[in-house]
Amino acid sequence: MTVKKQPINYLEFNNPIHIVWRKGTPNDPFVDRLDITRVVNQRVALLEIPDELHRVRIANMFEVNYEKFIKSSLGKNEFYCDYTNGFIFFNTDREAETISIVYKGRGVILYPSNRIIHYDGTDSTETLFKIIEEAKTQIQELIGQTANFEEVLDNMIVATNLTKDATDIVLETNDKALQHIELIKDAYETTVLIYQPFVQTQADIAKKYPNPHVGWTVQVYDTGIRYRWNGKDWIPIDSLGGNIPNATDKYDGLMSKEHYIKMEDISVETDYRTIVFICPQEVLQGVQDPHVVFPHNGEILDIEAFVSKKGTVATEIDVELSKDFVNWSTIINSPVTIKAGNYKDSRLHKLTKAKVNKNDVFRLNVVTFDNDTYNLTVNIKIKIN
Repeated sequence: MTVKKQPINYLEFNNPIHIVWRKGTPNDPFVDRLDITRVVNQRVALLEIPDELHRVRIANMFEVNYEKFIKSSLGKNEFYCDYTNGFIFFNTDREAETISIVYKGRGVILYPSNRIIHYDGTDSTETLFKIIEEAKTQIQELIGQTANFEEVLDNMIVATNLTKDATDIVLETNDKALQHIELIKDAYETTVLIYQPFVQTQADIAKKYPNPHVGWTVQVYDTGIRYRWNGKDWIPIDSLGGNIPNATDKYDGLMSKEHYIKMEDISVETDYRTIVFICPQEVLQGVQDPHVVFPHNGEILDIEAFVSKKGTVATEIDVELSKDFVNWSTIINSPVTIKAGNYKDSRLHKLTKAKVNKNDVFRLNVVTFDNDTYNLTVNIKIKIN
């Protein structure tokens, strides 16, 4: 099984302590990283500096901005990332918890020896570079200022011992730097993410990728979860949308499937309009006062009528249509009839005209009536084109 090699710019330098940045270009891209580490003192130090554009992602947790971080305490499912130094801060409840962190690495900061401070037990501090240079200066001054060879030799031995101590410190620092580089290489090889085409379900991963390499990462379409092959098992590491909450009345976010189904139902209902004519009290003969202008193009689907008090004779209603409030024509083959002793019409009428144009006018014309009939309601259901 092949393992992706460490970028060559980690290895090609004389001084093993450097600041190494990637350019983020196609020829020198930022590297996908997965750091699995433990929270200590409410924070984690990433192995590389993360790219702020692609952001840091932690499953089931949300990132807060700097203003909220300094003004209030972090919630249990919140974190703040310092993109300058590569530190991530957590709530106290996350202490000692192991966290999986996904990000794109820009590179590492390895400090040079001239920035390493030597502390000798007092208040004074010196860099290793300064200690070596001062030792060399002392040797030259001793040779020039005294003719006594033994005195010069003794002083040289003292200076040489100082130089040797400083050199030992430098060598020890170099060894630690080399160990750090080896740790970086090992972390890169064990956490690299090599994305493969998605599959429909988790069971399809083993079918499509029977011989995976370490670092292969596959997303499952139906759940949005990403899985990474660690050399033994497919481990879930991330979830699409896992860092984004559902939308609320105060914050933007994702739409849940329940809201989507509800929106689909609303969309169907908004395709229809119902014109409602209400004639309160007793029903009188002739044209009724309500005139309704319909503001859409559409198609008439149904007409139905009701009364709240039954009459002793039939009530007949004609539904008329006009484009100019002057010329009127019926849209049914026979009046809508509510027979004596009934609350609802007989449903014997049929539409002779179904098409409705924008701004067409509707009205009711009561052909026959009964003084005992009260509160006539006529509904005209129209589908909007």
